[in-house]
Amino acid sequence: MGLRGDQIELTRQRILRAVLDLVAEVSVDELSVPRVAKRSGVSLATIYRHFPTRDDLVAAAAEEPVRVAFAAAARNARDGDDPLVGFHRALWHELAKNLPLVRRQVASQAGRDLREVRGRTARARVAADLEGRGVPSGTAAFERLVTLVHTLIGSLTFVELHDRQGLDVDDAVDTAQWAIRAALAATLQEAP
Repeated sequence: MGLRGDQIELTRQRILRAVLDLVAEVSVDELSVPRVAKRSGVSLATIYRHFPTRDDLVAAAAEEPVRVAFAAAARNARDGDDPLVGFHRALWHELAKNLPLVRRQVASQAGRDLREVRGRTARARVAADLEGRGVPSGTAAFERLVTLVHTLIGSLTFVELHDRQGLDVDDAVDTAQWAIRAALAATLQEAP
């Protein structure tokens, strides 16, 4: 990426960081583009150039932890590492950096709406990963496993294991991954 591209990406990151910070303080419903402009130090016109609508802005901010986690998992991938585990660990470390936002999303309708949007993409990625592991798709067992894995890598499970069960991020990932491995083994064992 050239200098101009780097600057565009830095501006985009400033805008999204401001959204994430604001949503940690106020509800998504209270979020406004002028508030984001003031917090980020970026003009309204520039924000609208990057994100034509408020909904586009909110959706991009909701996807940001996932995007950052994928990039981190790709950077940290080593031969033989399980890509799902790498992504899971990177995602939950990213969520830990945004705990107030994650907690607010758990408690609000707007947060549930954001999780639903992210969930469709995440569910498709989980299904593709499981197909790559040899789980026969198109079966009830496959659908159950997709649902379970999607749940076990999601923000609600993170909050449960981290906040309510008191596990640090890595222990929480290890616990969820243990359950994923057990469910995967059971599903593969019952496959025809």
